[in-house]
Amino acid sequence: MTISKKLRNRPGVLQRGKDKVHKAVIKIGYDEAEHVIGVVIPSFRNNFFSYAVKGIVDTAAKKKYDVFITESGENKNTERMNIESLIKMKVDGLIVCVSQETEDTQIFERIGKMNIPMMFFDRKLEGMNLPSIEFDDRNGGISALEKIIKLGYKKIAHFAGYLSVSVGKSRCEAYRFVLEKNGIEIIPEWIIEGGFDIRDGYEAFKKLYDLKDLPEIIFAVNDRVALGAYNAAYEKGINIPDDIGIVGYGFIDTAIKFYPSISIINQDPMNMGIAAATLIMEKITNPDTDIIKYIISDKKFLWNKYIEIN
Repeated sequence: MTISKKLRNRPGVLQRGKDKVHKAVIKIGYDEAEHVIGVVIPSFRNNFFSYAVKGIVDTAAKKKYDVFITESGENKNTERMNIESLIKMKVDGLIVCVSQETEDTQIFERIGKMNIPMMFFDRKLEGMNLPSIEFDDRNGGISALEKIIKLGYKKIAHFAGYLSVSVGKSRCEAYRFVLEKNGIEIIPEWIIEGGFDIRDGYEAFKKLYDLKDLPEIIFAVNDRVALGAYNAAYEKGINIPDDIGIVGYGFIDTAIKFYPSISIINQDPMNMGIAAATLIMEKITNPDTDIIKYIISDKKFLWNKYIEIN
């Protein structure tokens, strides 16, 4: 980051520092990037975002773009500071996955007024006239739940994340839609709202367990929440998948790390990162490009063989 700032004459860089860097660049043959993309993600600990970032970085590198990656830690204030820093660095474009706390649109409105190319990915703020890269959360969830119900399962709970966040809202809408469509009673206590991390799934399962009436299936907002549910179930002596099955949004590489493996609505984060990088570079090169929404479809619902009914 420091080298790129000096090469690109960013503010706050002393001339003698620039001179040293340029001499070193000539000596080692460093190939300067032509543009810089700033990325804001909620968490490096979440493998979903790690894979998405790899898709962004690899795709950007082919066009000689630098990528500066920042982490909000699911904190709205840290997110804002990260975005402010990237703006001050005069990045050529921004890719942002908002934190679970983010509701204020002010900084994103400012980005729009500054004509900085930007797009949301995975999560977005509703009502913002900015491009977004999204997984088809609603239809992916509907497809998975319909298959589960056809296999004979009727008692389905939902660990929902935060419903104020776009992905939480869409996935809960899918849950409600499918249950209502199939004439299955929606039990309010079985929709447990919380965050998107392992601890949130752990706490949600404990709340569910205390109700003394366990469902057959838990529909989790993501694989980290699912992992927390796995951990809590193990502590309570609940066997997965014999006593309860868990399905969540995620991707293949994490699914195989579960034991037993989790049923996955495959989001393909690498493909989402590739799409985000490709489209933001197109927006940087051609500002008039009309990109409103790009949907990543669910290619395959990976159903856990351990709980499949033949």
